[in-house]
Amino acid sequence: MRIREVWVRFYKSFNFDYELKATPGSKAKPWQQLEDGWMPHVRVPIEPDITAVVGANESGKTHLLDAIRIALTGEGLLQRDFCRSSSLFSVEHGSRLYPEVGLTLTPSEGEASVLRDNNIPVRKNGDLLMLRPAPGVTAVVGSDEERVDLTSTQAAALQALMPHPHELKTEVALPDSVSISALAHDGSRFRSRSERKRLLDIISSFTSTNDVTANAASLVPSDLEDTEAAAQQLGVDLLVGVARIEESSFQELQKAIAEEREGLVNGLIQEMNNSIARHLNVSRWWTQDPEFQLRVSPREHELVFTIRDRTGTDYSFTERSRGLRYFLSYYVQLLAHDRPAELPEVLLMDEPDAYLSASGQQDLLRVLEHQARPDDSDREDQVIYVTHSPFLINRNAGHRVRVVDKGARDEGTRLVKDATRNHYEPLRTSLGAFVAETAFIGGDNLFVEGISDQVLLAGMNARLLRLGTPPSQCLDLNQVTIVHGGSNVPYMLYLARGRDQIKPACAVLVDGDDAGQTMRKQIRRGGAHGKPTVSDDLIIDLAEWAAAASLTVTDGVRVREPEDLVPVSVAVAAARRYARNFLGLDETSYKILTEDSVTNLISDKDGSLWDALAAAFRTAFDTEIGKAGFAKELLAYLTDSEADGGPRPPGVPALDSHFGALLLKLTDTLTLARERENDARRDQRLERIIDTFTADHPIGCTRDRAAVVLKRIDAAVDDTFAGDVIHAGTTRLRREFKLATEPLKNVDDYAGFLEQLKNLRHLERLNHQGVV
Repeated sequence: MRIREVWVRFYKSFNFDYELKATPGSKAKPWQQLEDGWMPHVRVPIEPDITAVVGANESGKTHLLDAIRIALTGEGLLQRDFCRSSSLFSVEHGSRLYPEVGLTLTPSEGEASVLRDNNIPVRKNGDLLMLRPAPGVTAVVGSDEERVDLTSTQAAALQALMPHPHELKTEVALPDSVSISALAHDGSRFRSRSERKRLLDIISSFTSTNDVTANAASLVPSDLEDTEAAAQQLGVDLLVGVARIEESSFQELQKAIAEEREGLVNGLIQEMNNSIARHLNVSRWWTQDPEFQLRVSPREHELVFTIRDRTGTDYSFTERSRGLRYFLSYYVQLLAHDRPAELPEVLLMDEPDAYLSASGQQDLLRVLEHQARPDDSDREDQVIYVTHSPFLINRNAGHRVRVVDKGARDEGTRLVKDATRNHYEPLRTSLGAFVAETAFIGGDNLFVEGISDQVLLAGMNARLLRLGTPPSQCLDLNQVTIVHGGSNVPYMLYLARGRDQIKPACAVLVDGDDAGQTMRKQIRRGGAHGKPTVSDDLIIDLAEWAAAASLTVTDGVRVREPEDLVPVSVAVAAARRYARNFLGLDETSYKILTEDSVTNLISDKDGSLWDALAAAFRTAFDTEIGKAGFAKELLAYLTDSEADGGPRPPGVPALDSHFGALLLKLTDTLTLARERENDARRDQRLERIIDTFTADHPIGCTRDRAAVVLKRIDAAVDDTFAGDVIHAGTTRLRREFKLATEPLKNVDDYAGFLEQLKNLRHLERLNHQGVV
């Protein structure tokens, strides 16, 4: 079974859904009635894969995780957790109540059969609504809206079908070292190096047996603190559970260290590191260093974890960021955990962003995606985590966000409806940033003219991803920031790319009108020293692109701005929603705006759909329509049109097709920009290394120094075709100038060596030309 919805009432910060109770026309459910009247549960929808619960501090995020765990297990429901801001909170005899939590679950066909066999009622749509009203009590709500307490046999049958909750310990980091005794299971108590030093100092001070007796208490090892014990266990899980190293190997290592058999120790450690690299594969997820390796080094009583980066240098954990340790902790916990084979699992995480950088949080998002839907199995599990970091929100999937907010006095925690459609308040308060506007996550930027362009592109991008468009054909909004700059786009491009040596990849979408052409000219002339900030093929002129694309736009429309890609039937439906919501018009009034009233004006407006729509709107309602508001209502209309599961309304297939083609063009252009920046950065590294070397050694050097500079060049280039060509060039230089022999001898034909060294930067182009 999979969780569809969480029901919470009177649990900790959750009171009841006071907004629903105050909504005109809302109907009371008989199974939610109490002596004090109707008190509906707070309901939080859960996505089938990943749900991100966002809220400010003390908003009730963690309490929601606790409620889910209690609902899944039936354990931990306590009277002391009854909402203290509730009018029903009491200390009197006979008046103390329990909080109530529950879940809406969707059973599979086999699970539905088990429910029928045990006469467990379900809703009309086949879902199961299960409640935990008191310890040891399980109730369900049937199709007749009546609450039914299950018998012990029914409750046991239902519990056997429940998803398995697994909580990640977000406060536990991977330890600096792990005890070899613990790995070898020799029965010894763990003692850290500082503890062993303390004991040695005490023993060294003994001069008689009386000293031993007097200090006996200080020689007895104390129990580890819970966090330290959990960290040690995590280290054991990494080496035994993940790396699959046999216990006897640690016993052999322990014996070899004691007997000072250094050759055997080195051999065992090397194989252990090979196993870690083979099974951990952390470089797949830690994008900040693709050559990252986690290794172990032996000490007398423990294995010390070290990190080897792209330079080939080993560091201890204390020399690297705390974020890396915690990222490794989360990753190892997930790998070491054995998921139940027959049941789905719900992973619960409480603020895993606490110690991670923005990039680390993005890496963790990718790990969670894999956890929910692994690419190497058919499992489909659910992940629910709470955060108040904008960097731990997948901007490609805004529908996963659930915003909770704590009301005043007795209102308690509430779910903010449609939070991702209005990302100002309280989402901004929860995150401390505008999610879509200013949370710069990646290094790639798409510049557009207006905020409506940003809203349309981001919204349609998320929609097409939900509809199954391959991610490679859409923007990755965790990597790409859509920046709206209006007439300031050329200057903003200069700020982004014109001043620093390391430049982000950028592309620009301009409208096909006069303002867009002026902007295009400014970009061509507006870079540092009169050079363009981006090349012309990284500027997408919407009119030029549309002329070459196969589009089925409304008759008479000339595509010059994104709104022109919207079929007139969809544009009118969105404009009517704008009139209904913003102007407060009823159905009869807003239907004055018709498709004919728009299409009749297209030719007068030089083929501009937006100008025709704005003029028709002004005539119908005697006011203006804003582009940003129209874009919001357009996306809301598309979402609502999918709610009933019926066919897409007229015009929507064409709309999806148009924006799908545009997003593919934008994605391809940004990919080109990114590849060029990577090439430029590689070339800059080569230039810097080669120029520095030639300046330091203009007339000669030893073969050893020449070999070192070639090693630096090999480390500077990436794992690409160009990198392979350069690696081949450095190998040829080593062989031709005999750098591996007699390292203290000077390089023969040093002028020839320098010439070939300088030519390394041109090898890729020469290879493409067939010269080398």
